[in-house]
Amino acid sequence: MNPRPDVAEPARHETIDGDARQVVWSPEQVALHLPIAGPASRMLAYAIDAVVIVALEAAAFVLLFLTTPLLHRVAGPLRRLAEDLSTSGSDNPHGGNGLLVVLAVLLLVQFIIEWSYFVFWELVSGGRSLGKLCVKLRVMRDGGAPITARESLIRNLLRMVDFLPGSYVVGLVSVVMSRDGKRLGDLAAGTVVVRMDRPEAAPPVVDDGAAPEIASFRFDRAQIARLGTTERALLRQTLRRLETLPADKAEEILATAVDVLCQRLGHEPVEHQRRKAFLMALLHATRRQ
Repeated sequence: MNPRPDVAEPARHETIDGDARQVVWSPEQVALHLPIAGPASRMLAYAIDAVVIVALEAAAFVLLFLTTPLLHRVAGPLRRLAEDLSTSGSDNPHGGNGLLVVLAVLLLVQFIIEWSYFVFWELVSGGRSLGKLCVKLRVMRDGGAPITARESLIRNLLRMVDFLPGSYVVGLVSVVMSRDGKRLGDLAAGTVVVRMDRPEAAPPVVDDGAAPEIASFRFDRAQIARLGTTERALLRQTLRRLETLPADKAEEILATAVDVLCQRLGHEPVEHQRRKAFLMALLHATRRQ
């Protein structure tokens, strides 16, 4: 994660240590490197969702037949269909047509339940179905914004295409071929599925007594309380990346991060040579409070 002082720019694709990532910009102008979900994690998430969907379908059919007159209306045609199939076999065209109608109705009901399941969970849980919650995945728009009803409707309507010719073969091929791991529904809706990995721990902070330049900074509880999740992540990521970047790039990132955090804290500007010590002291203060 690295700060950026100018205006936001569209998301872009990047590869870090062989891991495909979607780069988006937060409102605070912090670049978020979000790892893109691969086929394995998405298949695992869908397997969990499929179990829930099957249970919902079974419960829906049981309730439907027990609580409505549909049982009596369907029982007669199904009985006649069974008799036709047993007596006439393939010579009776009506039997085959009836079977196709029954299969079409079952597939339609299955699609409606599956489609509404994903739309419901993506809208109420910020782009996460139950399977994605378990596997720690999230659907978001390409720009990094939360998914809306429009994107959810589009990407889930196209599940019928991604499912072809069966078992999501088209969708799996699309995920493997796309550099952003997108199935056709994601391409049409402008969405991407990312992993919500837990960030690595920041490097250890030098003890106050061992570094006078760090001990010279003091922050009260009110200042620390102003730091939200984004600011704390910016603090950790900046310190983590300083040693891995070229000197000029590291200095640019360090200056921007310190300016952003000073404005957030209401702290006076920090001298050039004391910027890293400022961040180390602030990280230490956040851990203590």
